[in-house]
Amino acid sequence: MHQIRPSTGLSSRRRVRSIAAIAAGAAIALTLAACSSSTTATSADSSETTDYGSAGIALSWIKNYEFSGYFLADQNGYFSDEGFSNVDLIAGGGSTNSWDTVLAGNALFGLASDLLGTATSITQGSDLVVVGAQFIKSPVGIVSLSGDPINDVQDMVGKTFGVDSGGKAIIESILTANGLSTDSVTFESVPSGIDPLMDGTVDALVGFLTNYPIAVEQAGGDPVVLSLSDAGFAQVGDAIVTTRDTIENHRDELKALLIASIKGWNDALESEDDLVAAALTYGAENDLDEAGQTASADVVPEFMLTPETVENGIFTISDDLAAESITSLKALGVDISQNDLFDLSVLQEIYQENPELIPGFTVPVAD
Repeated sequence: MHQIRPSTGLSSRRRVRSIAAIAAGAAIALTLAACSSSTTATSADSSETTDYGSAGIALSWIKNYEFSGYFLADQNGYFSDEGFSNVDLIAGGGSTNSWDTVLAGNALFGLASDLLGTATSITQGSDLVVVGAQFIKSPVGIVSLSGDPINDVQDMVGKTFGVDSGGKAIIESILTANGLSTDSVTFESVPSGIDPLMDGTVDALVGFLTNYPIAVEQAGGDPVVLSLSDAGFAQVGDAIVTTRDTIENHRDELKALLIASIKGWNDALESEDDLVAAALTYGAENDLDEAGQTASADVVPEFMLTPETVENGIFTISDDLAAESITSLKALGVDISQNDLFDLSVLQEIYQENPELIPGFTVPVAD
């Protein structure tokens, strides 16, 4: 799937409002200890607090708007509050996948752009498991132009799609699931970027909806988007990946790291200004464009806040969505069971114990 990251561009036409109320396989103890330790310390007021030492979170890409919730968790002291002396936010974008960093014991959890790589690793014998996801609605989708729009699956027929191998498989899976022939569309292998769409080489691209539409708009086009989720292809984004060993033997530590991250994201979803400012601060080395970060940040709530996450808390995956994800993976040729891929109990436990972490967001409304 094609990506333009970090995002660039001006303001998005499809502005989304979030109304907030407040808002590995490391089975070896030594390897896990490199990620963190578990001891007890006494605070200044003599109350006992847990000291987990250092931990790591493996990001799926370079530091930008996409990870501002973790930046704010660090900036606002939530990691420290939950017992961590330091949390290393490990940038992605290189040759190592986030789940490999988790398996190496260098991160307590990681963010996988989608479920395909993690699921494949599990079928090959790894200890990985998905406990939740940042983007419950897929941030990947189909981008077309208003002059020849793709508003729904039926509109895909007769179109030429610019894709890589992953995008081709997804489009074919969507067509098949909707009883349409894969021969009803044409595929064109294109380089990353929006030029093939803008110059008419293709009718649509498969890419990230947090920045492709913005780039199209910046180039003078009028983008039309269709999320894979709305096309019946269930794939979460930035899946939260850890190991079963961590869940079994370091559950409290994992819960503490997730709680701090939830607090940071609640802050980010409450204030777009804080979200953007954190991205520019923590991603300073990437020479991020403030206008582009702001435009991308504007649509983040659309992919994080759904009726289910508003009710159950961010990061949570429902049983129905998990089952739909398994079906979508099988359409891509990965045969894995729901129990082998997911353990949803950790976040369920967190929110049962900490209902105040559900601040009363509303589902975003497109202007």
